[in-house]
Amino acid sequence: MHADTADRVEPTFLDEAPIGPNIDRVLVAEYGLPFYVDIDRPEEVPADETERMIDLAERVLSAAGGHRTGFGHHEEIPHSMAEWAPDRGEDRAADPGYWRQMVFVLSPRERNFGCLNGEPDEQVKKAKTVLAWASDCIDADILEAIEQSQFDEIEQAWRDAVAAEKERREIEAFARDPPADCAGWSRFDATHDSVEVAYQATNHGVPVVAAVYRTTEGERVAREFTAEKWARSGENPHEARWNRPCVSSAGEGAYARLWSHLQTFDVESTDAMTE
Repeated sequence: MHADTADRVEPTFLDEAPIGPNIDRVLVAEYGLPFYVDIDRPEEVPADETERMIDLAERVLSAAGGHRTGFGHHEEIPHSMAEWAPDRGEDRAADPGYWRQMVFVLSPRERNFGCLNGEPDEQVKKAKTVLAWASDCIDADILEAIEQSQFDEIEQAWRDAVAAEKERREIEAFARDPPADCAGWSRFDATHDSVEVAYQATNHGVPVVAAVYRTTEGERVAREFTAEKWARSGENPHEARWNRPCVSSAGEGAYARLWSHLQTFDVESTDAMTE
């Protein structure tokens, strides 16, 4: 929840926010990325404190129908809100002047499914009203747990984004200059012209080769072979029967698939190719 203008995150129910407004910068340093790397805000992370407040109010409404909040049925929530709301003409010190109106403007769908609708200003008023009602009508430890869960999910979303950026940069570096050793695999110089890079290791007792090469149609692919079939083909991937394709959830392209493949298995190093 990176916000350039905020010095700190102000929690609603917790005594102290478990993360700061510069959580992205903290994680960039923690993951060892260069300080100048910018991470795009994940879609699931609120853009600012106003969005986080609305999201928190929606989380409270979503949880309010559960037994742990004391409301056993959705119908009990509007009843509680109506009893809590100021009477007409009542001057309640904390009331900004719209609590009663917002309580009765909230639709059953908004209350039951935790999705506040309306123009931005109306959403803010609804959210503030929901949070004020919750503060008075729901146990503090439950509200703290809801907000803690929100912060945990925000931090995890940033962690996932930073980890993905680190992985992307590692794959790019791998493609530019494949290292001699990678996760227990050893790179070797393949003899066939179509092979761009090849690694060898022993996987579950079987010597194997994983390589990026061009097919006869010119497509760049990443596949694994048994070292025996690789050697029998004269290190020609067009002739050798491949064992399995390299797959990746880390990125697109043959080098991303090879990199992911090398990280996947707990292998033992192989000193020399099987003849």
